[in-house]
Order: sequence, then structure tokens, then C-alpha cells
Amino acid sequence: MCGIAGVSVLDGTAGRPAFDGLVTLQHRGQESWGIAVAGPEGVRVRRSLGFASRSDCGDSARDDWPAGRLAVAHTRYSTTGATLLENSQPFVHEARRIALAHNGDLTNAAELRARLGREGYAFRSTSDSEVILALLAGALNGLNDLNAVDGPASQDSDYPDSDPIVVAVARAMRVLRGAYSVVCAVGDRLVAFRDPHGIRPLVAGFAEGRAVVASETCTLDALGCSGQREVEPGELLVLRDGRPIGTYRVAAPAPRGFCVFEHLYLTRQDSRIGGARTGATRMAFGERLALESPADADLVVAVPASGVPAARGYARAAGLPLAGALVRDEQVGRTFIEPDRRRRERKLRRKFSIGSPVDGARVVVVDDSIVRGSTMRRIVTLLRESGASEVHVRIAAPALIAPCHYGVDIVDTGELVATGRETGEVCRIIGATSLAYLSVAGMRHTVGSAAGEGLCEGCITGEYPTPVSQGRDKLKLVPAQALRHTAPPAAVHPR
Repeated sequence: MCGIAGVSVLDGTAGRPAFDGLVTLQHRGQESWGIAVAGPEGVRVRRSLGFASRSDCGDSARDDWPAGRLAVAHTRYSTTGATLLENSQPFVHEARRIALAHNGDLTNAAELRARLGREGYAFRSTSDSEVILALLAGALNGLNDLNAVDGPASQDSDYPDSDPIVVAVARAMRVLRGAYSVVCAVGDRLVAFRDPHGIRPLVAGFAEGRAVVASETCTLDALGCSGQREVEPGELLVLRDGRPIGTYRVAAPAPRGFCVFEHLYLTRQDSRIGGARTGATRMAFGERLALESPADADLVVAVPASGVPAARGYARAAGLPLAGALVRDEQVGRTFIEPDRRRRERKLRRKFSIGSPVDGARVVVVDDSIVRGSTMRRIVTLLRESGASEVHVRIAAPALIAPCHYGVDIVDTGELVATGRETGEVCRIIGATSLAYLSVAGMRHTVGSAAGEGLCEGCITGEYPTPVSQGRDKLKLVPAQALRHTAPPAAVHPR
């Protein structure tokens, strides 16, 4: 669930708002960050492992960005490729003056990478995102003679066949499969495009002399952009000098498949999806959960921070007080997106503590989801040690039972505590008095989806909007000889 942002400005200071926008997206990735600024001297890139902070580019250093009217920013959460600086984005093709950032996961990356390698492209990373860069660069290289373009615009698309950038994106989208929301600087233009199913989010907003494309509306709000809209599935948006200059449908229509996990967990609470604040949607999840699965209890405890809206909704619908019994260490970050198991477990041990005792109380603890089960097991233990007589767990999402193939690092079903287990067995694993999930029907009703229409629910139902392979391998693009010198990843045991 990487975060991406692209900025086009008239005054040549794109680097500063790009960095500010990137900081708003770091809940989507904490492995690395990067910004590319395209200006008169070419494309200048700054990338680093870890969080972007003011110590990297603090207020005193914000004027040090190179001049440029275009900037592309990225914060990484890896689903393909190891946590290495060479896999950090944006990726740059110097010869074609392209800087690219991608959120999502390609399901045919290995096939495309092999083909592009045979055609002479020298990959410098093991990320699937570089495949998109290679396709665009190759298409632009082949467009010197526009008569060589492989056919005119199809009947299912709407774009000019005389604009090299637009045609290059259209040609790339003909062969890309899976999830991709992309923003890239190409020459003097900023282009943004999205896969035909619209699996991962992408939005655009505008202010005087500034146009911004980002993963979430919270970035647009932070940068003062009004006139906000979604970049539609299969759409290409072209920007220059801080304003839109063209929008084209470059891919055939496909069934909508927006990631339901964006509603449940990924998106920041102050961002909007379809005009609704995700915080309000999650509160409604909690209200529905209280109606479906009430508990005979004395108080509700929220799991901060992402579980708070659902807990508020549950408490309101159940007529129970909401207690701030759990305190979260804000320095830990999201343990779910920590790629290393040992570091994740160390962070988990200090992530939560008891802020107020619950002596003798019957507690309902509400969270947004259960993935591996380790976080909830820790929370149940803390509440029991604090004196809770009963701990009823309520989850404001259905059980996660299947891997994600589109950009969330749920790779192996062995990581998912609910896979192949009845609810009672999961309840015993986490040590709770009782456990209940939000029903699939309740989730769909809350987001306004009839029978899951318009949503990707693959992690919940095992059914996906595109063909997918049975297995997932985060290191699928690493050459075999390199893997022989790499220690295998430690197994993750949900118990």
C-alpha cells in the first residue's frame, strides 16, 4: 500500500509541496521514501530508507530542493522486492527524462520482466514497478516513427494517436495486469493513470498554479487543493504548469474492483473515498457490528489508533461507555507493515500499554481487523493482567482468509490466523472470552455495495477481479543466483 504523489506547479518549486505531501502518506509505507524533481537540469532524485522526517528535509532545508515544475514522491511498503535502497522509488530513466512512482502489484511482472530483459532493458532493481518504467521508456523509444505504433486507438478507448506520451501509456496498459496507480514526470508533463479495475486509489486536486495527484485526499487537503476528483479506472490524466491539459480513456472498461481493505484499514481516517470520510465509514462498521454481535459487557475499549472509530460506533450503538484503557506508543508505527518478523515482534511488545485499569470489568475490545493474531493476543493479555474479568473481542471487518495479489503484503495464508480455522479456535488462540467479526453482508451494506459489486474482496472471499497465480513470492523478481546468497525469510507462526 505504497503512497504516491505527483506535483505540477507554475512557479518552479515542486519539490517542497511534494515533500509535504509525501509526509501525509507515510502511514502507507515506512521502508523508504523518495522524491524526484524534474527541472531545467534534468531529473534530480533524493531517496532514503526509513521514514521521511524534518531532520531529513526540515524547514531550514526545504529551500534546498532543486528548481523544477514537476515532482514525483513515493513512500514504500514492499510487496515485491527486498527492502533495499535500489528498490526505493521514484525510479528514473535518465535518457527519456521519466521519473515514476507506483502503488499496487503487477500479477504478470515476472513475464514482462523476462520479455523486456530479452529486448535489452537492463533492470537495476527487483521491484515490479520498474517494469512499468521500462515499458514506458521502450514505447517512447519506438515512437519516433509514429506510423510504427501497433495500431490506432481501440474502439474501447479514447485517446489521440499523435501524442507520444499518451500512446506510450496506452500501449503499456495493454500488457500490464494487476493493480497499478501510477504518477510520473515525462518531459515537461506530469501524467497519472490507473488500472482498468481501479484496485488501488488515485485522486487529483487543484489550486492556483498547482495540480496534485496522490493516493489519498488527505494529501490534497494538506496542500490546499480544491476541485478534487478521482482519477477514474483506465483513465490517463495529463498535467502541465499546474493545470490539467488533457484526460483520456486509454484502457477498455472493466468491472470495478476497488480494494475493500482501503475502507477497512489502509486509508487515513480524514481521507475520503467516494465522498465519505473513512473515519465515518469505520464508525458505521462499528455500529453495524454492535447490532450483529452484541456482548454482555460493562465498557468498550478501542485499539488505538485505527480501531478507534469502529469502537466509538460500537459503544454508541450498544449504549456502553468508551474507555481509554489502551495507550499506544506513537513512535512504533504500524506493525502490520513492518516487513521483518523479528522487528515486528519487538515493536509489538512495546506498542501498547494500559493507560487506566479495568479492574473486574467485562470488556469489549474493538479493532479494525485481525491479520496474524499476534497484536490482539497481546492486547487480550494486557487487559486480563489489568483486571478485566471478561474480554470480548469484536472485529469491525470480516475474517481475512486469503492473500492479497494487488499491493498489500498478505502473502502466505499461513500468516493469517483465520485461514482454515473456525471462529472459536481463533478465539482460543488470542485468549478471548468471545470473538465475533463484522459479517460480509454488513460490510457491503455499510459501504453501499450490493453483493460486493465494485469491490475487490479477495482477502476476505478468495475471489479476485483479475486472474492470479496460486502462490505469492515477494522475491519473485530476484535472480536465482542472488537468492542462493540470501538467507531465507523466517517463518511467521500465527500462534
